Amino acid sequence: MHKALIFIHLVGFAAFLGAAFAQQQFVARSTAQGIAPDVRDEYEQLAAAIVTKIELPALFVQVGVGICFLLMTPMWLTQGWMHAKLTCVVVLLVLSHLEMFNARKIVKARADRGDAAETEIAARKKRHGMLGTIGTLAVVVLIAMVAYGTG
Repeated sequence: MHKALIFIHLVGFAAFLGAAFAQQQFVARSTAQGIAPDVRDEYEQLAAAIVTKIELPALFVQVGVGICFLLMTPMWLTQGWMHAKLTCVVVLLVLSHLEMFNARKIVKARADRGDAAETEIAARKKRHGMLGTIGTLAVVVLIAMVAYGTG
């Protein structure tokens, strides 16, 4: 059972990382100069779909498996590194939700107002990049907690 949970945890983590990277790339590439409007719109829609359908569900798998691990080994809750790791997980959950809401608002603004919403969309894309940077830092800290906190 323990090995199966580790496998699911690792697959969920890989899915989260891949989705987080992909949706950030789609938002960033949708800002390229000279990009065709149809391609730009598709990139924006893909970013919103990826964060909603892959990134967040993968994080929830992580949380579910993590709860199982904590139930199996409650003494981990007495160790400081676990509290830091759990804090990073909460930060990533919040950031992923903010990215999802932001990406969906980009798509909605584009659908409702087209190029007239460009100023709002540009600000949202800038915010999206900032959220991605914070998320990357949280992932690095989380991995450090796992790698160096357990020994």
